[in-house]
Amino acid sequence: TQSTWGGLEQQLLGRVLSKEQKALEESLNQLLADVTQNKKDLQRLDRTLLKKLTSSEGNLLEDTELVDVLNNTKTQAKDVQVKLAESEVKTKEINEKREQYRKVAIRGSVLYFCMIEIIQINWMYNSSLGQFLNLFDYAIDNSEKDPVATKRAEKIELKLTYTVYRYVNRGLFERDKTTFLLMVCFKILTTDTKISPNDISLFLKGGAALDIKSERQKPSELKDLEEKDWLNVLALSRHHFVNESNHPFFKDLPEVIVRNLQKEWGPWLRRPDPEKWPIPDYQERIKNENDLGNFLQLCLIRALKEDRTLVAATNFIRNQLGEPFVMPVNDTTAENWQASTPTEPILYLLSAGADPTSSIDDLARKKFVVEKVSMGEGQDVIALEAIKKAFIDGGWVILQNCHLGLKFMEDLDGILSENAKTIHPDFRLWITCEPHPKFPLSLLQRAIKVTNEPPKGLKAGLTKTFNSIVNQDFLEKVEHPNWKSLIYTVCYMHSILQERRKFGPLGWCVPYEYNNSDLEASLAFIEKYLSNLISVQTSLSPNLPINFEIIRFMICEIQYGGRVTDDLDRELLGTFGSKYLREHIFTTDAILDQVEAGSREKRIIYRIPNPQGAELSRYREAVADLEPIDSPEVFGLHANADLTFRLKESKEMINTIIETRPKESGSGEGKSREEIVLEKVQEYLQTKVPADYNPGEVRATIEKLQGGVKNLERGFRVPLNIFLSQEIQRMQRVIGIVKKTLVDIKLAIEGQIIMTPMILDAINAIFDAKVPNYWLYDASGQEISWMLLNLGRWFSDFSKRNEQLSNWLKYGKPSVFNMGCFFNPQGFLTAVKQEVCRYNATRPPRAGDRERESWSLDDVVQTTKYKDERTNFNEGSQEGAYVSGISIEGARWNKNYHLDELVEKRTIVPFPVIEFSCQPRSRADTEKGSSVFMCPIYKYEKRTDKYLITRVKIICDNPNADHWRLRGVALICTLDN
Repeated sequence: TQSTWGGLEQQLLGRVLSKEQKALEESLNQLLADVTQNKKDLQRLDRTLLKKLTSSEGNLLEDTELVDVLNNTKTQAKDVQVKLAESEVKTKEINEKREQYRKVAIRGSVLYFCMIEIIQINWMYNSSLGQFLNLFDYAIDNSEKDPVATKRAEKIELKLTYTVYRYVNRGLFERDKTTFLLMVCFKILTTDTKISPNDISLFLKGGAALDIKSERQKPSELKDLEEKDWLNVLALSRHHFVNESNHPFFKDLPEVIVRNLQKEWGPWLRRPDPEKWPIPDYQERIKNENDLGNFLQLCLIRALKEDRTLVAATNFIRNQLGEPFVMPVNDTTAENWQASTPTEPILYLLSAGADPTSSIDDLARKKFVVEKVSMGEGQDVIALEAIKKAFIDGGWVILQNCHLGLKFMEDLDGILSENAKTIHPDFRLWITCEPHPKFPLSLLQRAIKVTNEPPKGLKAGLTKTFNSIVNQDFLEKVEHPNWKSLIYTVCYMHSILQERRKFGPLGWCVPYEYNNSDLEASLAFIEKYLSNLISVQTSLSPNLPINFEIIRFMICEIQYGGRVTDDLDRELLGTFGSKYLREHIFTTDAILDQVEAGSREKRIIYRIPNPQGAELSRYREAVADLEPIDSPEVFGLHANADLTFRLKESKEMINTIIETRPKESGSGEGKSREEIVLEKVQEYLQTKVPADYNPGEVRATIEKLQGGVKNLERGFRVPLNIFLSQEIQRMQRVIGIVKKTLVDIKLAIEGQIIMTPMILDAINAIFDAKVPNYWLYDASGQEISWMLLNLGRWFSDFSKRNEQLSNWLKYGKPSVFNMGCFFNPQGFLTAVKQEVCRYNATRPPRAGDRERESWSLDDVVQTTKYKDERTNFNEGSQEGAYVSGISIEGARWNKNYHLDELVEKRTIVPFPVIEFSCQPRSRADTEKGSSVFMCPIYKYEKRTDKYLITRVKIICDNPNADHWRLRGVALICTLDN
């Protein structure tokens, strides 16, 4: 049900007063009725008098009947006027008393419209107005009583907020819970005019709309501050918060940071938890801002320490709503059952690795009969029969995987409504379903929604495994001395593989949904393998060794590897197999992992419990003793990987709020959305969009352009010149699309052309500092530009890419190429290889050349050399190409030309210039094994086969290649920030 804000507020006000001040509301209604009747009486008297006047004949003064009517009307009119005046006074008094409960109605409206907005996050979050009104009534009836109306209203307001939070929270996935509460806080503050929509935009966008090339240069003292953070600081320093008539609150922030960097700002920025420490130079001023202080602190932390945004948001929610709203809560199956009714199904929203069936069975044991139906083709009839039977005898029905039976779900609401009066009071319907955009709305608005997610963390995962999959009987199933050690190791590795996913592309290129079925299949194989091993043992060979190659192949290549679609992920999975599935796990107190615990002296050790005589309780105790918070090093990653994880969570939260915000929001400064976008569009057209390329002029220029190794050729005979021509064609396509979009937006806002959905989408994107979708993809879904979603960063890259191409066209081949500025970097490397092959195939023989050496493209392999600052790059590479602008993630490059561990609080750092060339396969270094790490180079931080450019050889001594593979080391051409 859609409601307007004002209409809903009035409805809720009447609802709370009908419960709290019934006599007051009744007297108001009676008063309004009396006023209406008195006004009708006045109108009746006027009509009677007018009728008499028009029908009277002769002298009016002699008409005694008319004079009586006139006197009577005058007397009655005076009485009515007195009554109306008295009514006006009483109405004002009553309304003043009613206004004491206005805050409850306003808070109710805020909460309801937040419930409506989260539907844009996930269709399954749908709720009805009826469900909300039930919560509203419950909060009024169950809140603490108080004789003072204003205090009573405050207690209802608090109870209502927490009641709605608990109801909605139960049906939200973990990733959306903080987001919802932050949306509630923002809406409460904007309703109270303590912050404006523009203030929220600052928090969400920061400096995303700013182009680093157009802004003041970052001071040299702030070399450790990332560019995106500097842009955030600039945006913050220019922003006027609500009710600020003078200069912005953070006007001097850039200068203050530089001035006090060594003493206070530097240490504050380097802290792992800056949100817990006073903000240098601003703490007292922020404290003095009673209404705005918490929000100011949140904006500052988001600007300078984006990875701490989620933690800072939790603190902000705590300060705005109270501690109960940030305390972890977990609704039990019993509590969900008690909250339900026979006509309200309990709908479990599933995620991979989670199944509530066993907990429902445990609750129903010995009390209720449970009938389970797994939905799918032909199961509708069986499900209907089970439900009808349970209607009569009061049993429970579990409909599993209902996303496979949506047609029956559409009928289910009607079935429950038709039988509402005859259903047995003990009947309950439990539904499990994966989120689906076509799940029936009517059923969503009837059901109690509950999310069911697998536990997070290594300890929680192992706890669940040793409580649900591994029991005492299973431990004793195989009489082999190494059986229990293998069980624990495989269970441990399963949790490691699952949890590594939270680190995004640094963890796995593709986030595979490993679940219990993978673990159960792996354990089943080991059970069968060991049983067969025992059965073939004879007196001649009583102790046949376990073949770990077979175990690794079956588990890593078949059971878990069956899900893997990326080659690098397959190598990573094999590395985990080599690390855990080997002979050392059978030694006494075998160590699976050991990581630093805050200091190099102290280490956390993850051991396999001694299998000799170990009971299930012993394994559970070992799991219970594990650390509750996992270090990234447990998963093979560097400790700094936590930054990647937290940054990923913060970005997801911010993007979600941007996508769910009402599109009609103004700026809070008197400018409309369209006016703000129009200013941006005019700025982009004047300063950001480069001039068009003339195809004829480009071709003529390239015909004269020298190229090839040692510039011995010119024109389109040179592979890199052909490549340049192709890149310019693609760039011109982007220029044309961007220019047309901006011109169309300008004309549409001015009313000269029709506002199409495409133009409207572009306006919304530019307002949110995001890149319009059709600047990134064409109608078929093919990428046409660079995958940077931040508008300021996108335009900065636009300028940088165009500058490299135009300078190449104007001044000749650059001495050093920025490979991240190309549409097709694979094509660039192929062109380099072609030039080297062509030069070496035609040049005169040199001393030391091998006979019959083939320089055809198919017979050469790529080579790389890593250069330092001592190299003279002015002349360019003599046989190949120098490539710069590459960064390394997960490690750093030290002065000894080797990979090394990260030392700063970063996961991505610059990488030196690489010289790409090639040589005949016969000359190629055939060194392989643990000392060679084939490091991937990706176009973007998102690691998929689609963005893999090539792989380069890096020789590793100590640690070996497996160590860097587990670290997730890769080279990146274009960074998101």
